[in-house]
Amino acid sequence: MKTRFTPRILFVVLGALSISYLPQQAFGQTKTTYKEKDLGLLPAPNAQPDLTGLWYHINEKQIKQANNEYRRLKNSYPTWDVPEEVKRELDRINGRLKPAPAEPIATSSESAGNALQKEQTNKAFQPQKPLSKSLPLDQFAQLTPKARANTSKQKIETLASLSKQLKRTDFYLLMGWTAVDKGMLKTAEQQFALALQSSVRDIDKQSAQQGLNSVTGVKLQQSLALRDIEALEQYLNADNSGYAKEVLQGAAWQQYDKKDFKFADALFRLVNDNEGRYLALTAQRSEEAQDKAFELACRLSKEAFIRRCADALASRQAKFYDLRRYKQSIEAGEKLSRLRPLNVDEQALIGWAAKALQDTGKAANAFENVLVVSPDDTVIANELVTLNQYNESELNRLALKFTAVKAIQQQRVTRSAWPRKQFLLAYNSNDERVTAAQYKEGISALYGVTTRSRSGDEGLGNFDVFSHYVGIGSGYDNWLWQVSLDYKQFYSGSPQSGDWFGDRQLSNTFTGISGFEDIGLRGEVHYQAPNFNFYANLEYAMFDQPVDAKVTGQLSATKFLTSTTVAATLFRKAKEDSLLSQTGTFNADHQKPWGFVIESGVRGLVAHSIADNMSVAGTAQISRLEGERVADNSALSLRGDISYDIASVVSSQLDYWRVGPFLSYTSNDKNLSGFTIGNGGYFSPSQFVSIGGYSELLTLEALNWQVKLRSSLALSRVEQDDDLRFPIGGAASSEDNNKTLGESSDTGLSGNLMAEGQYRFSNNWIVAGYIGKAFAVEYQAFEAGIQIRWREGQGTGVTSDELLLSSPRLSGFAL
Repeated sequence: MKTRFTPRILFVVLGALSISYLPQQAFGQTKTTYKEKDLGLLPAPNAQPDLTGLWYHINEKQIKQANNEYRRLKNSYPTWDVPEEVKRELDRINGRLKPAPAEPIATSSESAGNALQKEQTNKAFQPQKPLSKSLPLDQFAQLTPKARANTSKQKIETLASLSKQLKRTDFYLLMGWTAVDKGMLKTAEQQFALALQSSVRDIDKQSAQQGLNSVTGVKLQQSLALRDIEALEQYLNADNSGYAKEVLQGAAWQQYDKKDFKFADALFRLVNDNEGRYLALTAQRSEEAQDKAFELACRLSKEAFIRRCADALASRQAKFYDLRRYKQSIEAGEKLSRLRPLNVDEQALIGWAAKALQDTGKAANAFENVLVVSPDDTVIANELVTLNQYNESELNRLALKFTAVKAIQQQRVTRSAWPRKQFLLAYNSNDERVTAAQYKEGISALYGVTTRSRSGDEGLGNFDVFSHYVGIGSGYDNWLWQVSLDYKQFYSGSPQSGDWFGDRQLSNTFTGISGFEDIGLRGEVHYQAPNFNFYANLEYAMFDQPVDAKVTGQLSATKFLTSTTVAATLFRKAKEDSLLSQTGTFNADHQKPWGFVIESGVRGLVAHSIADNMSVAGTAQISRLEGERVADNSALSLRGDISYDIASVVSSQLDYWRVGPFLSYTSNDKNLSGFTIGNGGYFSPSQFVSIGGYSELLTLEALNWQVKLRSSLALSRVEQDDDLRFPIGGAASSEDNNKTLGESSDTGLSGNLMAEGQYRFSNNWIVAGYIGKAFAVEYQAFEAGIQIRWREGQGTGVTSDELLLSSPRLSGFAL
């Protein structure tokens, strides 16, 4: 039998045997059954079949399988010329030939040597031939797999060295598979590598590669068991067949199935399996792993990872917002917007985060984008109105673009304008209460009469003014305007004999001019916007008086903040304490006029609400007083108030009733209250301090009648310095230039009471009026006025902005 085996047959048998046994020893080794499916393809006419499977069954004495394989080959290759040795072996295993004399089977290197010696002895009568160099390997190949497995490692190393010398592929494969079975991986790897280099046939190359894969598989399994990532990476880099990557990828999924996600991630990273890495990372619960999964997804450009990156960004945007990490939330949202369009909630979240960071521009832009998609979202529309509450042009743009903004803007304006008494603004916002009560767009005409009297010391200390006026006005958009013509009569008491007047002390009764009649012209405009008021007036009066007329007027502005009101006024007006100060007068010989004091300055107000019905306020005024042949003077006034609104506990018919204490302080650099050259005839104490309480109530708005009552009572102290009677000189007698007014001080009660009201007695006609009385130390005053006005259009009520003393020209602020 041995003489019929050629080296080629020997290699095929050994290769088949090795392949059969290796799957049980090495991870990932391919099993060979040699059973092929009929693919319906005819072989080439001269093609020779692969006899590996047939020889395998013959050597394993698998009679049935060998016969089936033989018949298959004959059917598949009709022109196949069956080799004689194949026929003989088939006949032998099928019993058609007598078995050859039994030969002892070597089970070791020693038994193989004995068998060889016996054979040589039996054939001693034959001529001796030189022993083949490959004989040890030939004999080793004929051993059973079990016998080969029991061969010592030293013997294996010797045979492996011999195979290197012989340089035969079949021997390389024989020793490679044997070394694998013995666990001699280095030897096996060398033998398979040499086999791969020397092989010519594809089947030999495949067997050599399978051997190398088996070696690699065993090494990989050992390193996997040890979790030696560095060794695994080395094996992977050294393997060019792709087998190591396949094994590691399979191992990674096995670890994933076992829920060992960290080790699975490490293996996926080795084989650059991004899908596996992402799944292994996301399956972990640590924040670090989640961050790595996020970074991985956002680093890759595949569609699936882009979606995952977007989902992660959306999740992080919400998470960061919940954690109040608003900047990171915005960054996540903006990155998400570069991957896909943001939905309404994601866009809104950028707006909320930006608002929390007080980034008004970014917040408004985000909310506007939301409103483009969801125009009926009143919450977002409300935020847009809030963010732009001080930007009227932007609010108007948004109102034109979004109906929801327009509706909310009108509601907010109305809601805030009503308590601020901005009824023109509320009217333009279509507030039903105002539009029903007042028609402010049409022409209005008015006529009024006022009187004011000041009484003090006998003579020039008394002063009366009586005036008539007619006016016309209207409204346009957020503006109100009015032009009036005034006719005034001024009356002053006459100095008595012994009084100081002009440039001397009178020795006789005064017979000069003690009154004037004259006219003046004035115009005014009033503007109201959300959170802002503006007022301006200009007046030229009186046309013909002892001292030339001056242009006077004021500019007032008010800013309404959330809980604070700030107002300021620049003014230039006549000091109205006396005939001397308001118009000027002539001296005793009717030749030289002096007086007409103009006060120019600034006043400010800050009021802050510290509770729903309680507020504090402070006012201040600094002014400069100048007149014709009157010494210049400076004045300072301060006042602080605390008010508490008790209307809700008193009557439902009250709009408010404010009560509280106040403290006021006034000072002047000079006492110029005299009536001689250089004095202005106005009250100018060096100090005037009052502390007391006040009360102010207003009945409901938009009814056809309304009443406003104010009162105060205080303890006051006045001090006047001993200033010169002729502060700029000009006395008739030079020795009089050094005379003084005399120092004085006094303490007493002061107070005032003022009542205002208005009544609509038809759609077009309204009557309004006021009356008041004031008293202080060395001072009393009375004033009253009445006005009747006609307004175009329909109306059913009145509002407090049209009470006569509510005019900013008289109240001092554009409130």
